[in-house]
Amino acid sequence: MDRTFTVIPSVRDIRHLDRALKSSQGEILLSTVSHIGNLAELTTQCHKNGQEVIVNHELIGGLGTDAIAFEMLKKAYKVDTVIGSNAYHISRARSAGLKTIWKVALLDSLSLEMAFRSIEVTKPDAIELRPAVCAYDFLGQFHKVFSGRIFASGFIDRSEFAERLCQRGFDGVMTSTQSMWGWCSPD
Repeated sequence: MDRTFTVIPSVRDIRHLDRALKSSQGEILLSTVSHIGNLAELTTQCHKNGQEVIVNHELIGGLGTDAIAFEMLKKAYKVDTVIGSNAYHISRARSAGLKTIWKVALLDSLSLEMAFRSIEVTKPDAIELRPAVCAYDFLGQFHKVFSGRIFASGFIDRSEFAERLCQRGFDGVMTSTQSMWGWCSPD
């Protein structure tokens, strides 16, 4: 099976955006650096560098969660993908024509059960499982019910751990650890 393992830089401090832009990754998560005043500029900067922009709509200062907010993300701010933990908001983002990544927190057996029930309704393009140490154990179960890309995130700060996640079958990881942004799987 030929697949590409992706390390998506999660930029939490605007001062580190340049470093993320220098990575060879095709996507950047503007984690906590954007608000409605700078989002268009940041998106343009990423697009000029050939990278798609992922935003967590829940963390964009000044942005609501109604249908208009997702239309604005698509049309006014030119965002490529929305990531979030609210299944209803992910569905709204999809309706606005945005790609979506649904964040699934693996807290306990109830959260796991609710995630499996919600996948069909949410219909995300990709799923982010967190924290990665738990995601590692449950990837197989998610593959049984979801055919899209599955990422791990949360506490991924060593190349050895990223390699284990790659070997396990994840499509990639999202990490704010800058030393990981240029990491490529050796396979």
